[in-house]
Amino acid sequence: MAPRRSSVASAPGSSGCTSGGSPVRADRSRKTSNPRSLETSLVVSTTTRQHGQGWFGEPAIEHDRDSSERLGHDRAAGARFLSTHRHRRRFNVVGPCHDELHYMLNASTRLVEVPDLVARGAYVVVHAPRLHGRTTWLRGLAAGLAEGGAWAVVRASCRPRGGAAEGASGERALLEAIARAAGEQLPAPLRPPPWPPSYDVRFAGVVLSAWARACPRPLVLLLDDVDLLPRETRASLLTQMRATYEARPRAAPWSVVFCGSEEVQASAVELLGPGSTSLRLPDFTAAQVATLCAEHTEETGQPFRDEAVAQIAAISGGHPWVVNVLAREIVEKLRPPLRQPITAVHVRTAAERLRGAWV
Repeated sequence: MAPRRSSVASAPGSSGCTSGGSPVRADRSRKTSNPRSLETSLVVSTTTRQHGQGWFGEPAIEHDRDSSERLGHDRAAGARFLSTHRHRRRFNVVGPCHDELHYMLNASTRLVEVPDLVARGAYVVVHAPRLHGRTTWLRGLAAGLAEGGAWAVVRASCRPRGGAAEGASGERALLEAIARAAGEQLPAPLRPPPWPPSYDVRFAGVVLSAWARACPRPLVLLLDDVDLLPRETRASLLTQMRATYEARPRAAPWSVVFCGSEEVQASAVELLGPGSTSLRLPDFTAAQVATLCAEHTEETGQPFRDEAVAQIAAISGGHPWVVNVLAREIVEKLRPPLRQPITAVHVRTAAERLRGAWV
């Protein structure tokens, strides 16, 4: 139901193991501690970093001098080389995953019940900690729902642009974000009608009801980053969604998926009422870790041995971002030759290097 590739969660970060891009030597005298400690230290440390700045620095494209000289004499061959190198997929640790750039799990393998809930017209709250791949999952869900052509599916972010606005300004900013997303994602007949100049856009529920009446298909909204809405705006939106719930499908959105952090889960369910469903986006299972590692094998021919996959699953606890950090540390920093399999020794070495980077 999602893109052909599999899908992983990823989140703000970068590749490697040091903040400046230089490698950190493994401390061979340090004993391996509790496997969950790496997950805890890496995830908690994300709160002290600035979004959009590299976690460890991006690895440079490397090639020997003779190769450079040969490519210099053949521009076409050089372009093909660089294009191939740059588009090799990677284990992603910065921002949402993209099928053509990153190893991914298929979104349909996570929270498999959500498409059925949407089909039944449920209002769903999906929550998870930071760096759990919420946005990647929501993108995959949107793609899968849109494939059937049964609904008008719009995925929009509630992340405020600039400073957060409260009250009427907050709801107006949210509606504008939804309208922009609809303009990018829907054909013209399914987009919301233009608002008259005098239209009062303070009440999101009223505006969305007008759109639902005009839309020839049932309207499905997938709202990301709901936790980033100002508290007053979020409470107003959820209350209005509850008030118009019974007017579906012709006078209210048929189904809405609210995606955000665990902190807003309880209040969101309370405000939406008994017609809503709350689900947690789960950690990766051991089988899903193996599937993600198999993406690298398919791309490069380099296998992960079973014990290596088991070590990654155990050390990360299935946390999607930590799984990717470990795997990327191995393939891009330790860089065992592609002809050699990745073993449990590689995993333990990568874990120690990463622990050292965060001490």
